[in-house]
Amino acid sequence: MNVAEYAYSKGILEATLGFSTGKDSVVGLDMLLKAGLKVIPIYFYVVPGLKFIEDNIKMYEDHFEQRIVRLPHPMLYDYIDHLDWQPYDRAKTIAKNANGHTSFRELTNAYLKCMDISGFEYDCNCMKMADSLNRRLLLRKIPDVDEAKKIIYLTKYLTDKGCFDYIKAHNIPLTKDYEIWGRSWDGLKYDYTMGVKKFYPEDYETIKSYFPLIDAEIIRYKLVKKYLYEQII
Repeated sequence: MNVAEYAYSKGILEATLGFSTGKDSVVGLDMLLKAGLKVIPIYFYVVPGLKFIEDNIKMYEDHFEQRIVRLPHPMLYDYIDHLDWQPYDRAKTIAKNANGHTSFRELTNAYLKCMDISGFEYDCNCMKMADSLNRRLLLRKIPDVDEAKKIIYLTKYLTDKGCFDYIKAHNIPLTKDYEIWGRSWDGLKYDYTMGVKKFYPEDYETIKSYFPLIDAEIIRYKLVKKYLYEQII
C-alpha cells in the first residue's frame, strides 16, 4: 500500500497537489488518481506565458485526462518584490507596489475560495527522504498523513530510481526538460536560464519582457566559471 492508497483508506477523498511536471509530482499524481482520490493538480509558474512550459502541462493534461490549474509561484512574487533583474525605471514603480511574500498554501486556498470549491482540505507534498540528509531527518519525524497540518507526503519512501522505474512501468511520458537539464525546469538560476536561451529562444524573450536584465545572470555564470578555472590552474 503506497501513501496515496493509505490516505484513501483513511477516508481522504480529495486533495490538491503542487504539480511541477517533474518526476516526483508525476508519480504522485498517478498514485492519487489510481488510489481513487479526486485531485486538483496546480502548476505554479515562475514566469507567465512560456510556451515550452505550456506544452509540458498540456502533455500531462492529455495523459492523465485531468485539468491542471495554473497559478503564480511564490518565487515570482519574491523575484519582483526583490527587484531582481529589473532596470531602475521599473524598480521605482515596483518598490511602491510590493506584494510581500506569499505561500503555496495561501495561493491554493485563494484559488479554491475564488472558484467556490469546498473540501480539498488536504494538500500533497512530493518530498522524498532520499533527496537529502536534511529531508530524511525531517520526514522520518512526520507521519505519512499529517492530519494536524492536512498534508499527505506522497513520495516520502521513494528514491529517484524508484520514481523513474514507476514512470517506466506505467508508461508515463517525461518532458524534454530531462534531456536539457536532467530534471524539471526550476526558475531563473543561470543553468536553467541558459537552457531556455539555447533551446527556446522565443521563451527567453518572454522572460526578458518580465526581467529585462536577466542576461546578467548568464554573465555572472560565465565570470564565476572563468574565476574557478583560473583558481584551478
